[in-house]
Amino acid sequence: MAYQVSVIGSFRKRYKEVVRIVSLLREMGLSVASPNGSKVCNSVEEFVIFETDNPEFTPEEIQMITLEKILNSDAVYVCNPKGYVGKTTCYEIGFCYSRNKPLYFLEKPKDLPMPVDEEQIIPPEEFGKIVLNNEQKVYMEFNLCIPAKKAMRNIFFPNTNDNKTVAGKKKIVICGSMLFYDKMLECQEILRKKGVKAIIPKEENEAINLYDESAFREFKRKVSSAYLKKIREKDTIAVLIYNGTKKGQINYIGANTLVEIAMAFTWNRKIYLYNDIYEPLADELLAWECICLKGDIKKIILDMGQEDIELEEKYKQLSLFDDFNNL
Repeated sequence: MAYQVSVIGSFRKRYKEVVRIVSLLREMGLSVASPNGSKVCNSVEEFVIFETDNPEFTPEEIQMITLEKILNSDAVYVCNPKGYVGKTTCYEIGFCYSRNKPLYFLEKPKDLPMPVDEEQIIPPEEFGKIVLNNEQKVYMEFNLCIPAKKAMRNIFFPNTNDNKTVAGKKKIVICGSMLFYDKMLECQEILRKKGVKAIIPKEENEAINLYDESAFREFKRKVSSAYLKKIREKDTIAVLIYNGTKKGQINYIGANTLVEIAMAFTWNRKIYLYNDIYEPLADELLAWECICLKGDIKKIILDMGQEDIELEEKYKQLSLFDDFNNL
C-alpha cells in the first residue's frame, strides 16, 4: 500500500528544508501530497504561491486546496527548524488536530498554542519509517489539568460529549425584518424537519394593537433584549439572517438585524445570510465572515451534521416568548 503524507511549515522561511524532507520521503517510497516541490514564485504575507498553482485562484482558494490535500494524507510532518511554526502552519495544525490526523514535528514548536508530546518530535527518516510500517498514531492524551482538557475538547470536538452527540441540543436564532416574518417561519420549518432547533421572533402586529406608543417602545426594548440574550446562550451556534427585498432594496438588512449580527459576531456564532451580501453593509458583513446561502438553506443542515437525527413525534416549536416571562 502506498501511504500518502504531507509536509507543512513556513515555506517562505524554510522551503529549502521542506524540499529536502519531501525528497527524502519520496526516496523512501512515500507519496507526498503537499507540497509538490515546485518553485516559489510569489508570497502574500506568510502565504507562499508556487509556479504550479493556478494563477486564476486566490490565495484563499489555494489554501483550501492545500488543506484538503493535507487532511487526506495518512500523516503530516511539520518542518519547523529552531521551533518556528508561523501563522499559516498553526492554522493547518489546528485542522489536523480537529480531524485526528497523526502529526509529527522536526523540533519542539516554540509558537504553537497547544501542547506537543515528546514522541511527536522525530527526524524525517523516523517519520518515514513509522508511516511505511503503518505505526503512526494520534497524540491527543496530553497531561493537562481538567479545565484545560475540557477546553481542548470543546474547541476541537464541539460536537462530542463523552462520545455521545449533542447535535440535538444545538439551536439557531433566525433574525430579520418583520416584513419577512412568513419567510422566517418557512426557514424554521425546513430546519425543524431536519432536526435543527430554530428560534424565531414573535410577530409584532398583535402587540401594536395592544399598546400605546410609549408602551410599545418598552415592549420592543424587552423583545430586543430577549433576542440578543438568545444569541448569547451557550447552545446557540449560529444565526440565520433572512434578508429579502424590502422597498426595492435587495438583500435588505435593517438596523435591528445589524445589531443582532454584531452580537453574533462578538460571541463567535456563525452568521448565515439567506441570500447575498447587502451592499450598503458589505464592508462589515464581509469582515464578519458572513456565509451567503444564496437561497440554499441545506448548507446549514450540512454544517450542523443534522441529517441523521431522528425527530420525536411531537416537536415543540421554539419561540422567543418561551422564556419571555423570566426576563
